[in-house]
Amino acid sequence: MYRKLLPAAILCSGAAYLIAMAAENLLLRWILKPGTMLLIIALALTAVPFSRVYRRLMLAGLGFSVVGDALLLLPGNQWFALGVGSFLIAHVFYILALLTRRRPTLARLLSLLPIVAYGVGLLTGLHDGMFASPGNGSLWIPIVVYVAVISVMVWTAVLSGSRSAAIGSILFFLSDSLLAWNKFVTPMAWAGYGVMVTYYLAQYLMARSVEAPRLIPSSVRVAESR
Repeated sequence: MYRKLLPAAILCSGAAYLIAMAAENLLLRWILKPGTMLLIIALALTAVPFSRVYRRLMLAGLGFSVVGDALLLLPGNQWFALGVGSFLIAHVFYILALLTRRRPTLARLLSLLPIVAYGVGLLTGLHDGMFASPGNGSLWIPIVVYVAVISVMVWTAVLSGSRSAAIGSILFFLSDSLLAWNKFVTPMAWAGYGVMVTYYLAQYLMARSVEAPRLIPSSVRVAESR
């Protein structure tokens, strides 16, 4: 019963975080940003899993995401770099999880092409913006590595055949793209809200991918075949 309330609790907590952002309430942001992720972790933890190995690896990814969330709340490029590193580890765990349920088809394999094209286009735009501002150039290599890893994560999500994981991974990439573009290229007043909405949706869908697909009862299958 309590698990059925988790999606509503996640929605309310995520919305409250957006309000805390608008109010510039740092204390509430420190409570609600990781707090929303902890609710998402509870969703994955209480699911009937697709496989236990898959759930453990996804939970590890979600856990490192919580650490990354906290680090990104701290000011300064050094904390930003550490936050990127924490999310990088999270994506490695997501990749390992998704590889356990890979179901490659030609179309899914070819999806690597638009993913790579998007990543290259993003890095091209970020390069000019980062080196135009003193101090940001030192983050270039970590950003390149991060984009490469998250691109692989999106690809493995597509290969898995899980709709939740595929959509979630794409939203994750969009969220991080908006975060980086806002920080290094063109500041946008609404960017913080866009980053968090897509981020929470992404993590929610990644957590939902843990669930085993619901099987149709044999009696229903027999009736449908008549």
